[in-house]
Amino acid sequence: MALSILVVDDDLIIRQVVSRHLSLLGHAVDHAGNGIEALSATDRKRYDIVVTDLQMPGMDGHELLTRLRQDQPLIRAIVMTSYVSLDAIMACLREGAFSFVTKPLGDCAELDRCIEQAAWVLNDWRSHLVKLGRMKQGSGG
Repeated sequence: MALSILVVDDDLIIRQVVSRHLSLLGHAVDHAGNGIEALSATDRKRYDIVVTDLQMPGMDGHELLTRLRQDQPLIRAIVMTSYVSLDAIMACLREGAFSFVTKPLGDCAELDRCIEQAAWVLNDWRSHLVKLGRMKQGSGG
């Protein structure tokens, strides 16, 4: 299933490598250099998944997660970080992170697994929403 994915990282090389990898898998991929650019992109276009770095200048990944959860709760956010601590992971989970990928990415297998899991969850949510919509139409409401 082709997904709409936004890659957010202040490191241009990482943005390009991840974007290219996901594009080669058939996904529609855009990228942003920080959280502010990412929010601007999500205002213009609907994304299924946001893959974001945690530590970025301007608006970091924590603030981006918080804003995404408030504005677009169906977006699945995958956090890429080389700074892994239990506190950081717990903070990101509280802010709506779906999954984590450690940097350096290597062969991207871990990222691919997270994308597949997020796609499954998104499909499940969408099927529930369609069922609810049908139930509402059937009840005349």
